[in-house]
Order: sequence, then structure tokens, then C-alpha cells
Amino acid sequence: MSAVERRGGAGIQSAERALRILELVGAAPTGLTAAEIADRLGLGQSTTYRLLATLQHDDYLARQPGEHRYILGRSVDELGRALQVQLVATDPVRAVLRALHDAVHAPAYLTVFRGDDIAVAHIADSPDHPRIGQLHVGFAEASHTTAFGKLMLASRDDAAVARFLERRGAARLTASSITDAATLRDQLDEVRAQQLAVEVEEYLPKLACIAAPVRSPAGRVVGAVSVSVSSKDLPSRAWELERAVRRGAWQVSARVAG
Repeated sequence: MSAVERRGGAGIQSAERALRILELVGAAPTGLTAAEIADRLGLGQSTTYRLLATLQHDDYLARQPGEHRYILGRSVDELGRALQVQLVATDPVRAVLRALHDAVHAPAYLTVFRGDDIAVAHIADSPDHPRIGQLHVGFAEASHTTAFGKLMLASRDDAAVARFLERRGAARLTASSITDAATLRDQLDEVRAQQLAVEVEEYLPKLACIAAPVRSPAGRVVGAVSVSVSSKDLPSRAWELERAVRRGAWQVSARVAG
């Protein structure tokens, strides 16, 4: 092996270790000490301090004032802001979501494909009509149980859906969650036929959601607009919510195309 190849292998290993450090620190609400990081990753002290120094120099990590605990730094926040920009949450799109929220008095969500994953791009809510507590801007989990997830998965063929579930799993979140692959495929067929997805208490008890597709100029599904309401309110509001969500999705499609 040449010196260049050896340096390349070491560089990849250092990059992987740096990413694991960021993941560990990000998952610790009060941060971690160098010793804790070294112990969890099985790294030597000198290697750990070298990686921490690099991450701190570039502002990916910071130190708690007066403490020896590492926390996420400014550069991570900047990456998060950049992610939101790339998730097409432009001002006109945000305005559509805000108008939808105001019209139906419920939180409104925009989700988009991020590679093969599904991500929440924007949420329009208010103190009177708050978002689902588990949802935030960024990559979404348990998409097989959400209306927007079902809507977007339905735009993929069966093979792509199978790959998605193999990679992300199909955990049961409530007694109503659909985890059986065959049953989910049948449900996605219905979503394809209706071009609308509805879920009732699959993601959270007492919660229901409805979603419509956001399309590219070529007609390809690139995202979804959805709203969430209490499951007891859905039957009496289903027609109103369907019209509002379809209209919101059409408006977002027009602005994304523009």
C-alpha cells in the first residue's frame, strides 16, 4: 500500500470518528467530557483530544463555560439552517403553510424527499394550535405511520418501499400502527388511487392527520402538505380538511415550480 493510500485510510477513519463524536455529543443534553467520549468510542486519550481540538477549532464543538464538557457548536447550527434552506421552505411556501394553518385552525406541515429519506421542511403552528410534539424540522422517523409518510411512500414502487422499510423499519408506535408489509402495500395502493393519505391514531393516540401531494412541474411527487387534528374531530371535518390540504399542496407545488 502506498503512502497516499495509507493517509487516505487514516483520513477516512478520523472522519468517521469525528462524526461519531458529533452524534454522541448531540445526543447528550448536557454534553460529554473527553473521558466519556473516549470510553464510549473506545479511543485512546491522545486520539480523542486531537479530534476534539479539531472539532472545537472549527466551531463544531464548544466547551461549557467553567466546565470540561463538550457541547455542539455554532457550525452545527449553521448546517441546520442550511438544511432548512435546502428543504425549499422559502418565504412564499411558508406563507402558504401559514394561510392553511389559519384557515383550518390546525398545525400545517410541509415534508419533502431528502435523497431516499423523508424530511419535515416547515411547520406552521401557534400556541392555540401547536405542532405534534414529536415532529420538528429535519428528518422524520416512522414515516409508515404518518399521513405525509404514506403519501410520499405511495409515490414509490413496491421495491423502493421495501428498501425503505428494510432500512428504516416499521415499528409499532400505537395499537393502530400498521407494521405488516402486505397490509401497508394495500394501504399505499389506496393512497395512490385517492392521491390523499389519512391516518388515525397510528402515529400517536387521539391524533389524526391528512396529507396531499406536492408535485414537480413534471408531475412527480416531491413532497406533501398535511395537517393534524384530534381523531375525534376528523369525521366532522374530513371534507373541509381534504379541500384545504389539497389546495395548500397545489399552491406549494406552484411556488416550488416557480
